[in-house]
Amino acid sequence: MTEIHNRPARAKNEQRFQVESPYRMSIPMLILTLILICYGLIMLFSASMATGYADADNPLYYVLKQGIFTILGVAAATFIVFIPVKLYDRIGFVAFAYAVTLALVVYTKFAGEIDGGSRRWISIGSQKFQPSEFAKIALIFCIAGYRSFINRRRKAGKMTCKTSRGQSYLDCITDIVIPVGLLMICLVFVLLQPHMSFFIIMTVISFICFLVAGIPLKSWIDGGLILILITLVCGNVLMLSTNYTQQEKFMSNFEHVITRLNIFSTMNEGETAAEAETQSSSTATDDEVYQSKQSMIAIGSGGTSGVGFGSSRQKYQYLPAAHNDYVFAIACEELGFIGGVSIIMLFWAFLCGGLSIAWRAQSDFSRVLAVGYTCLIVIQAAFNIAVSVGVIPPTGVTLPFFSYGGTANIFFLIAVGLVLAVSRTGVSRKKITYID
Repeated sequence: MTEIHNRPARAKNEQRFQVESPYRMSIPMLILTLILICYGLIMLFSASMATGYADADNPLYYVLKQGIFTILGVAAATFIVFIPVKLYDRIGFVAFAYAVTLALVVYTKFAGEIDGGSRRWISIGSQKFQPSEFAKIALIFCIAGYRSFINRRRKAGKMTCKTSRGQSYLDCITDIVIPVGLLMICLVFVLLQPHMSFFIIMTVISFICFLVAGIPLKSWIDGGLILILITLVCGNVLMLSTNYTQQEKFMSNFEHVITRLNIFSTMNEGETAAEAETQSSSTATDDEVYQSKQSMIAIGSGGTSGVGFGSSRQKYQYLPAAHNDYVFAIACEELGFIGGVSIIMLFWAFLCGGLSIAWRAQSDFSRVLAVGYTCLIVIQAAFNIAVSVGVIPPTGVTLPFFSYGGTANIFFLIAVGLVLAVSRTGVSRKKITYID
């Protein structure tokens, strides 16, 4: 009886307190990234053997160079992960990233190196890189940082107007017109290099980032109308201020886009210029469709289980850029349908993991970073795979972690580092209740 009567007294003396779980990064995303890196290096080794031997008398030439850049990228990502993500949320960092990006794309347009008919490259010593790869990372960071800065200003009561109409105009200008205008300046300079695939990919990703940034519908409508009006006015001014020769020169800058569309239409029709009785302007030549045909042959040759790792025939100079744009086709030839699906499923799992991190993000800054960088990697992979299987016209987009491209993979790993940083310090942590 004494013990029963003492229970309420003990219950009153019990103290309950909550503590948050310690910082932990997303282990599934970390494992997925390591699998993609290792899988990519293995497939690059196989796809680049013949090209490496032809270019440098060393079948390991390209995979060793990629390995060095991968180590640098992993080191950069590791450094980024262990810095609290809120420390990146500074308007000064945003302004610096935008200024560097704009300077690089402007310099590239007027003084960059021409390769493959486009002025996309800058040389630093013996190493060349595309500033557009840096721009992908920087512009997503700028969108996240700008949106976070605007939200802080609003919470501080520093962005208010006396009238509702004035407030509406101020909101749509700060939410849509200013950031989209600043983005378009960079995107247009890259487009004029010309680099159409970058423009398309970054337009899609920027739109996704704005969607998840929590912008009100009214700002979308008002800001969109203002941007359409500005675009029409600027377009008419340019048309009226340039002569026919200048317009022709401008359009000739995008002849490669027409060529790639012709390749796509010709491949779908199943005929080449040599087979056509009369060659029209919309029909690609045999040389133009050669690369796409060889990619399809490589994929078809793989069947269900492939011809065996290292046994590809197309990589022996039959399929151009086998170690770069068309590494997926070589993977399908050697590993078959199973290998191709395994790559697709890895990127699908990466998408799910990145979006799950974004779902738990504590701030707009963290959410936009997680969504933006996850979508960047997955959408670029989707474009590359779609080109390899002939679903869309050739774009020149590489497959993240698989295609050869040292600086590009460094920037992809930096993007992964920022996503993991969000998973570690930018998401809501579980609370654990203790009873004393």
